[in-house]
Amino acid sequence: MTNSSLPYTRLDVCNRFLESVRHSVVLGLEVLSAEENAVRVRVPWREDLVGNPETGVMHGGAIFAMMDHAGGMAVTCRTFPTFEITPTIDFRVDHLRGPEKGAAVFCEATCYRLTTHVAFVRITTWEEGNEEEPIATGLATYTRLKIETAGKVVGQ
Repeated sequence: MTNSSLPYTRLDVCNRFLESVRHSVVLGLEVLSAEENAVRVRVPWREDLVGNPETGVMHGGAIFAMMDHAGGMAVTCRTFPTFEITPTIDFRVDHLRGPEKGAAVFCEATCYRLTTHVAFVRITTWEEGNEEEPIATGLATYTRLKIETAGKVVGQ
């Protein structure tokens, strides 16, 4: 079966993945696009996600959680149409600056290398309306745990 003849897309799989993780649902993460080896994700600004009430800046933990989840979904895009569980092995984030108060935050995660057991991902995060000046960048590695019957479940 070719990718184009599958009853589901990378975006479908990423959305199912996102919906299965409670903290991602609570954060309000949204998958904007899912390509061959990359995914774009958005988290809206909300008062309950603010880390500093004086500035209204979104909490770095919410941004980190979005980045980590996007990294796992980038691996999902790269390994499509199979599905793997992708626990995080290591994650290094540089928080470059805080996003503006009230601005949604976006990130793009790209799986740039796969080995038999490990996936390597680059992640860049920015605020809505300012893609030229990142707010955080990261490098992550994920363990590849293959699930032989996952495609049957994901495609339902």
